[in-house]
Amino acid sequence: MDLEKGSRPSRRQFLARASLAGLSLPALGALLAGCEGDRGETGLAGEPGAEQPGARPTSALVPFTRYDPALPPLEPGEERVFDIVARDETVMIANGVAMRAWTFNGTVPGPILRVRQGDQVTINLRNEGTIAHSIDLHAAKIDAGTAFRSIPPGESLSYTFRPPYPGAFLYHCSTSPILLHIGNGMYGAVIVDPSDPLPEAREFVLVHSSFYLDMPEGEADRDTTESERASATGEVKVYDPSFEKMRFAFPDYAAFNGHAFQYRDEPIRVKRGERVRFYIVSAGPTQDCAFHVVGEIFDRVYLAAPPASAIEGVQTFLVPAGGGMIFEFVANVPGSFPFVNHKTGHGDKGSTGLLIVEE
Repeated sequence: MDLEKGSRPSRRQFLARASLAGLSLPALGALLAGCEGDRGETGLAGEPGAEQPGARPTSALVPFTRYDPALPPLEPGEERVFDIVARDETVMIANGVAMRAWTFNGTVPGPILRVRQGDQVTINLRNEGTIAHSIDLHAAKIDAGTAFRSIPPGESLSYTFRPPYPGAFLYHCSTSPILLHIGNGMYGAVIVDPSDPLPEAREFVLVHSSFYLDMPEGEADRDTTESERASATGEVKVYDPSFEKMRFAFPDYAAFNGHAFQYRDEPIRVKRGERVRFYIVSAGPTQDCAFHVVGEIFDRVYLAAPPASAIEGVQTFLVPAGGGMIFEFVANVPGSFPFVNHKTGHGDKGSTGLLIVEE
């Protein structure tokens, strides 16, 4: 069943490979679009005529806008209601590079959800996509089989919970195969404030992730000059995600908040003397994030629920795929401070930004 490099598997080869990987038949519906001659033949879970992801009309390109990393304010009250919509979008993930993605509320990552420990949180999910989706919040203690269940296109679900612990948490689609749904862009951050607030700070949320594209080997555009040229001319290449690359964890791009190098090109700015707090969430789907700020040392890193979990004087700390941590320091030295995934191969692929400390 060996395939020549660059060739697409036939339906029979694909099914055999997926069977060996242990994928269920319903899960295969999300993947069959990559097989020769199969697009449009069958629907998901045996529904004739249902549209496959690869056969869907290409959605309009969502113009790139810098993902605002600032932690949104916590609204008054103790009840939080979030309306989340799953839908297909074509999003920019680097200068001149776009991906046909599955999204929450049209962006990768999805919206930042901020709540307080013990709040009543309601999640309303509506599926406007072309296949089944779900939403799994790592901040919840809840019956996952009910709350995080998959719903088909056109349906909705709701669930309510009270987060027992503060911290930085991931949310993501957990529909099988989870790797594909996260790799296609369905993730975001949940920030749970402790019941007793942390000291005042400039607070920022960075969701780290990797992107795997169905592009020829070596085509990933990581050269600064070429990237700037693509940005200036408006030239955009659009790609499908590559499930094969996801499985073997060979990313083409890596990013903080969904777009390679966006905070290098448009840095985060603070004033000298301000406390800076980064909420780092690692969406993966497989790769971790070794977070480091060049020229700084973290006064505290909260490994779990703050404030009791802090360690002090930290240079770099690994945030595992599926995890989240809180990093803070007082910006008492003016200048330009790169922040990176210190797994440097990933920093080179886009997970690099700048923090500017101004007088």
